[in-house]
Amino acid sequence: MKISKRDAELLLILAGLLVFLILYLGVYNHFQTEADSVESDIAALQPQLTKLENENAHLAEYEQGITEYRTSVKDKLAAFPADIKDEDFLSYLLTMSSKVGISMESVTFDAPTLLSEFDGILEQNGTDTNATLDACRIGTVMTGQLTYKQLKSAVDYIYSSATQTSLDSVSVSFDAETSKLTGSFAVSRYYVQWPGAVYSPETLPTTSLGVSDLFGTT
Repeated sequence: MKISKRDAELLLILAGLLVFLILYLGVYNHFQTEADSVESDIAALQPQLTKLENENAHLAEYEQGITEYRTSVKDKLAAFPADIKDEDFLSYLLTMSSKVGISMESVTFDAPTLLSEFDGILEQNGTDTNATLDACRIGTVMTGQLTYKQLKSAVDYIYSSATQTSLDSVSVSFDAETSKLTGSFAVSRYYVQWPGAVYSPETLPTTSLGVSDLFGTT
């Protein structure tokens, strides 16, 4: 079969258009599939994006909250030393006796007790650090002679201590020979230990050394 030159040119044009259409559809479908996949990923990430945008809008509020939390933790821990030894407790009682005027007669100590172990976040060298904290208690019973006014002053002194301190019990009896009260105070103090906590011993009360003469008569 013989075709004219004009028909051959038309067939070539149609063949070219067909090839172009096939290539176009193949490329289009490929990119359309990728576009659908990207849109699907965007839709899946949209909730996360909304959350992040909301958090970013409240960033200043969160930073203020972190600062307040750090300050709160620091203030609360300030009432709990890293450790309290028997000599620290004795120094505390001697200072109280000196300021209040109690004539201290005896002191007995309880062994330290672990009250609780808990996880916390502490600021160390400007960085928030996870740490395990141990809350502990140490107790003592002190006896001595005092007046009623001194008894009230002793209770006020205990509850105004910078270090967390509690008066567990107190009992008094009247001593007819001295016309004073004999008091017994059960006192507890609390401390918190954690890795890196710095122990600071209790400040010793001031006291005079020696006497004016060897016999102490002046």
